[in-house]
Amino acid sequence: MKKIAIVTIIAALLLSCAPALADDGSAAYGNSTLLASLTHNCPNTGIMLPAAFSPYQTTYLLTVASWVSRPVFTPTAYDPNAVITVNGKVVKSGRNSQVINMTDQPQAVEIVVSNGGASTTYTIYLQRRPSEKRTRVSAGYVNNIYIKGTTWRLDADLVTVQYAGGDYESGNLSTFSNKTKETNVYDYPLAANCVYYYGTKENCYRARNVEEFINNYDRYGDTLYTIVYIESEIVAMLPYGADY
Repeated sequence: MKKIAIVTIIAALLLSCAPALADDGSAAYGNSTLLASLTHNCPNTGIMLPAAFSPYQTTYLLTVASWVSRPVFTPTAYDPNAVITVNGKVVKSGRNSQVINMTDQPQAVEIVVSNGGASTTYTIYLQRRPSEKRTRVSAGYVNNIYIKGTTWRLDADLVTVQYAGGDYESGNLSTFSNKTKETNVYDYPLAANCVYYYGTKENCYRARNVEEFINNYDRYGDTLYTIVYIESEIVAMLPYGADY
């Protein structure tokens, strides 16, 4: 179904390159039923195809970030006498439309410009983009590694790392401070393919699995570890070192 939907959207985009048509199939007279401009309130995350608006391009695909929930459109007509509707609701030319309530499903927004019995319909296919996975690094003391259901989890007491300077040579040196455990609770799932190293920064060993890591992570007198995670899942644990 997804492949069919994508093909349908692409075909619609290609077919819509023709001049805007009135309801009777003839070319709209002059600019009386055309939009002079069309903008939206998602300039930082919205990606539209085609990128530039054209009065004669009547179909667009707009993707927005996964967290966007309240997009609005601002259509401006060439003719001040034209009536504009967005999904059936009248919107004054140059003013914001009603909020389009986003879901995780694609949807079509129809903007109709009517004038003297003729009309032109602009269709914007609106969809959220999947969230971008972000890699982050933290440091903290391992309190506990435990299994919940079928998932291993880490309970750690995070520390605040402060670097000595901005450049690589001096910035590579660091100190850290530790706040109370109540304000630094860190409890995240461990990825099935998480990579574990134990020992010291200068002499570390890779554990074959989480059980081996549990049996060895505190053998060297320090449970301070560098924690690497992608979104909310830990993918690597290493003995703490400022130059990681």
